Amino acid sequence: MLGFYVRRSGFAILIVLVAVAILMLLYFVQIDAFFGPGLPSQPAGLEQHPWVLEDLLVPEGEDIKLPRSPKPDLDEAFSISAAVHRDDADRGTVTLSFDTNGRMTARWQCAYEQTGREYQIDTEMKGNISVKRTYEDAQGRDKKQLFFIAKGPYTKRPLGSDTAFGGEKGTCWLTGWLGPDRRVQGHVTITTDQQWAAAYAFDGP
Repeated sequence: MLGFYVRRSGFAILIVLVAVAILMLLYFVQIDAFFGPGLPSQPAGLEQHPWVLEDLLVPEGEDIKLPRSPKPDLDEAFSISAAVHRDDADRGTVTLSFDTNGRMTARWQCAYEQTGREYQIDTEMKGNISVKRTYEDAQGRDKKQLFFIAKGPYTKRPLGSDTAFGGEKGTCWLTGWLGPDRRVQGHVTITTDQQWAAAYAFDGP
Protein backbone atom coordinates (compact mmCIF):
# COMPACT_ATOMS: atom_id res chain seq x y z
CA MET A 1 0.00 0.00 0.00
CA LEU A 2 2.88 2.35 0.84
CA GLY A 3 4.45 1.64 -2.55
CA PHE A 4 1.17 2.64 -4.25
CA TYR A 5 1.15 6.02 -2.52
CA VAL A 6 4.82 6.58 -3.34
CA ARG A 7 4.19 5.84 -7.02
CA ARG A 8 1.10 8.05 -7.01
CA SER A 9 3.04 10.90 -5.37
CA GLY A 10 5.85 10.52 -7.90
CA PHE A 11 3.38 10.63 -10.78
CA ALA A 12 1.77 13.81 -9.38
CA ILE A 13 5.18 15.49 -9.13
CA LEU A 14 5.93 14.49 -12.73
CA ILE A 15 2.64 16.03 -13.90
CA VAL A 16 3.48 19.28 -12.08
CA LEU A 17 6.95 19.41 -13.66
CA VAL A 18 5.49 18.84 -17.14
CA ALA A 19 2.94 21.62 -16.56
CA VAL A 20 5.68 24.02 -15.45
CA ALA A 21 7.76 23.16 -18.52
CA ILE A 22 4.79 23.83 -20.81
CA LEU A 23 4.09 27.17 -19.16
CA MET A 24 7.74 28.21 -19.56
CA LEU A 25 7.68 27.22 -23.22
CA LEU A 26 4.52 29.22 -23.83
CA TYR A 27 6.09 32.22 -22.11
CA PHE A 28 9.16 32.18 -24.32
CA VAL A 29 7.22 31.96 -27.58
CA GLN A 30 4.73 34.58 -26.34
CA ILE A 31 1.53 32.63 -26.69
CA ASP A 32 -0.41 35.86 -27.07
CA ALA A 33 1.14 36.12 -30.52
CA PHE A 34 -1.03 33.20 -31.63
CA PHE A 35 -4.28 34.68 -30.34
CA GLY A 36 -3.91 38.45 -30.64
CA PRO A 37 -4.27 40.02 -34.12
CA GLY A 38 -1.19 41.86 -35.27
CA LEU A 39 1.05 40.50 -32.51
CA PRO A 40 4.41 38.82 -33.13
CA SER A 41 4.50 35.29 -34.56
CA GLN A 42 8.23 34.78 -33.97
CA PRO A 43 9.89 33.39 -30.82
CA ALA A 44 10.69 36.06 -28.28
CA GLY A 45 14.13 37.64 -28.71
CA LEU A 46 15.65 40.93 -27.68
CA GLU A 47 13.52 42.73 -30.26
CA GLN A 48 10.42 41.59 -28.35
CA HIS A 49 11.53 43.32 -25.13
CA PRO A 50 14.10 46.01 -26.00
CA TRP A 51 13.17 48.03 -22.91
CA VAL A 52 15.50 45.75 -20.90
CA LEU A 53 18.32 47.80 -22.46
CA GLU A 54 16.88 51.16 -21.40
CA ASP A 55 19.93 51.81 -19.22
CA LEU A 56 21.96 52.18 -22.44
CA LEU A 57 20.04 55.37 -23.27
CA VAL A 58 22.26 58.29 -22.25
CA PRO A 59 20.41 61.25 -20.66
CA GLU A 60 20.64 64.64 -22.32
CA GLY A 61 23.67 66.59 -21.21
CA GLU A 62 25.83 63.52 -20.56
CA ASP A 63 28.72 62.53 -22.80
CA ILE A 64 28.57 59.39 -24.90
CA LYS A 65 31.63 57.20 -25.30
CA LEU A 66 32.52 57.32 -28.98
CA PRO A 67 33.60 54.28 -31.00
CA ARG A 68 37.14 53.43 -32.03
CA SER A 69 38.43 51.29 -34.88
CA PRO A 70 37.34 48.81 -36.14
CA LYS A 71 33.87 50.22 -35.38
CA PRO A 72 32.44 52.92 -37.70
CA ASP A 73 33.74 56.47 -37.33
CA LEU A 74 31.37 59.28 -36.40
CA ASP A 75 33.58 62.05 -37.75
CA GLU A 76 30.66 63.56 -39.66
CA ALA A 77 26.89 63.62 -39.30
CA PHE A 78 24.97 61.42 -41.74
CA SER A 79 21.56 59.85 -42.37
CA ILE A 80 20.58 56.38 -43.58
CA SER A 81 17.23 55.11 -44.86
CA ALA A 82 16.36 51.44 -44.53
CA ALA A 83 13.38 49.35 -45.64
CA VAL A 84 11.17 47.99 -42.87
CA HIS A 85 9.37 44.68 -43.22
CA ARG A 86 7.37 42.14 -41.24
CA ASP A 87 6.99 38.56 -42.45
CA ASP A 88 8.10 39.67 -45.95
CA ALA A 89 5.44 42.41 -46.04
CA ASP A 90 6.54 46.01 -46.67
CA ARG A 91 6.22 48.27 -43.63
CA GLY A 92 7.59 51.55 -44.91
CA THR A 93 10.98 53.13 -44.34
CA VAL A 94 12.91 54.17 -41.26
CA THR A 95 15.37 57.06 -41.49
CA LEU A 96 18.22 57.14 -39.00
CA SER A 97 20.37 60.23 -38.43
CA PHE A 98 23.67 59.91 -36.55
CA ASP A 99 25.55 62.88 -35.06
CA THR A 100 29.23 63.22 -34.27
CA ASN A 101 28.55 63.24 -30.51
CA GLY A 102 27.09 59.74 -30.60
CA ARG A 103 23.46 60.80 -30.45
CA MET A 104 20.90 59.81 -33.05
CA THR A 105 17.31 60.32 -34.12
CA ALA A 106 15.01 58.09 -36.13
CA ARG A 107 11.71 58.52 -37.92
CA TRP A 108 9.46 55.69 -39.07
CA GLN A 109 6.19 55.91 -40.92
CA CYS A 110 4.23 53.13 -42.56
CA ALA A 111 0.74 52.39 -43.85
CA TYR A 112 -0.63 48.87 -44.05
CA GLU A 113 -3.81 46.80 -44.03
CA GLN A 114 -4.86 44.64 -41.10
CA THR A 115 -8.12 42.70 -40.66
CA GLY A 116 -9.68 44.55 -43.58
CA ARG A 117 -8.76 48.05 -42.39
CA GLU A 118 -5.92 50.40 -43.31
CA TYR A 119 -3.69 51.84 -40.60
CA GLN A 120 -0.79 54.24 -40.39
CA ILE A 121 2.00 54.24 -37.80
CA ASP A 122 4.03 57.37 -37.10
CA THR A 123 6.91 57.71 -34.67
CA GLU A 124 9.98 59.80 -33.96
CA MET A 125 12.67 58.44 -31.65
CA LYS A 126 15.79 59.76 -29.94
CA GLY A 127 18.72 57.76 -28.72
CA ASN A 128 22.41 57.10 -29.00
CA ILE A 129 25.10 54.64 -29.98
CA SER A 130 26.61 52.34 -27.34
CA VAL A 131 30.00 50.63 -27.39
CA LYS A 132 29.00 48.38 -24.49
CA ARG A 133 27.47 45.68 -26.69
CA THR A 134 29.22 43.46 -29.22
CA TYR A 135 27.51 41.91 -32.22
CA GLU A 136 27.41 38.12 -32.28
CA ASP A 137 25.74 35.57 -34.55
CA ALA A 138 26.28 31.99 -35.70
CA GLN A 139 29.58 33.02 -37.30
CA GLY A 140 30.87 34.48 -34.03
CA ARG A 141 31.57 37.98 -32.70
CA ASP A 142 31.97 40.98 -34.99
CA LYS A 143 33.58 43.97 -33.28
CA LYS A 144 33.14 46.12 -36.40
CA GLN A 145 29.42 46.55 -35.73
CA LEU A 146 28.25 49.51 -33.63
CA PHE A 147 25.11 49.14 -31.51
CA PHE A 148 22.45 51.86 -31.28
CA ILE A 149 19.21 52.27 -29.35
CA ALA A 150 16.42 54.86 -29.40
CA LYS A 151 12.85 55.28 -28.16
CA GLY A 152 9.91 57.61 -28.60
CA PRO A 153 6.11 57.75 -28.70
CA TYR A 154 4.15 56.29 -31.58
CA THR A 155 0.59 56.59 -32.82
CA LYS A 156 -1.31 54.03 -34.83
CA ARG A 157 -4.43 55.41 -36.48
CA PRO A 158 -6.97 54.00 -38.91
CA LEU A 159 -7.28 55.53 -42.35
CA GLY A 160 -10.48 56.09 -44.30
CA SER A 161 -13.99 56.71 -43.07
CA ASP A 162 -13.96 54.54 -39.95
CA THR A 163 -11.32 56.60 -38.14
CA ALA A 164 -12.81 56.01 -34.68
CA PHE A 165 -11.88 52.33 -34.72
CA GLY A 166 -8.57 50.80 -33.70
CA GLY A 167 -6.34 53.76 -32.88
CA GLU A 168 -3.65 53.35 -30.24
CA LYS A 169 -0.68 55.09 -28.66
CA GLY A 170 2.41 53.62 -27.10
CA THR A 171 6.19 53.50 -27.11
CA CYS A 172 8.38 52.63 -30.07
CA TRP A 173 11.88 51.25 -29.59
CA LEU A 174 14.66 51.08 -32.14
CA THR A 175 17.63 48.72 -31.72
CA GLY A 176 20.22 47.76 -34.28
CA TRP A 177 23.73 47.73 -35.63
CA LEU A 178 25.71 50.11 -37.82
CA GLY A 179 28.51 48.66 -39.95
CA PRO A 180 31.69 50.37 -41.20
CA ASP A 181 30.06 50.56 -44.66
CA ARG A 182 27.16 52.47 -43.05
CA ARG A 183 24.77 49.61 -43.57
CA VAL A 184 22.25 49.16 -40.77
CA GLN A 185 20.15 46.26 -39.53
CA GLY A 186 17.82 45.94 -36.59
CA HIS A 187 14.23 46.24 -35.41
CA VAL A 188 11.61 48.81 -34.58
CA THR A 189 9.33 47.53 -31.83
CA ILE A 190 6.01 48.96 -30.71
CA THR A 191 4.37 48.26 -27.36
CA THR A 192 1.58 49.80 -25.34
CA ASP A 193 2.29 48.24 -21.95
CA GLN A 194 5.38 46.00 -22.29
CA GLN A 195 3.08 42.98 -22.00
CA TRP A 196 3.15 42.44 -25.76
CA ALA A 197 5.33 43.75 -28.54
CA ALA A 198 5.23 43.88 -32.33
CA ALA A 199 8.70 43.87 -33.89
CA TYR A 200 9.48 45.00 -37.44
CA ALA A 201 12.86 44.23 -38.99
CA PHE A 202 14.83 46.75 -41.06
CA ASP A 203 18.00 46.65 -43.11
CA GLY A 204 19.62 48.89 -45.64
CA PRO A 205 20.34 50.94 -47.49
